[in-house]
Amino acid sequence: IENSAFEKCAKVKTIKISATGLKSVGKNAIKGINKKATIKCPKKQLAKYKKLFKSSTGYKKTMKIKK
Repeated sequence: IENSAFEKCAKVKTIKISATGLKSVGKNAIKGINKKATIKCPKKQLAKYKKLFKSSTGYKKTMKIKK
């Protein structure tokens, strides 16, 4: 996911990632989306993807990453 991909898209409440080979999430990629947003990903990639979404990507503790 590129830098600033969803930055300032306040109406975004859900992001669905169906790819199993996501390798990076750019700086501020999700900064400014809904603070209670849900990021859905493949079950087998859940632990790996949780590590990719850091505070530098715009991820907040009120957001959820689930399968």
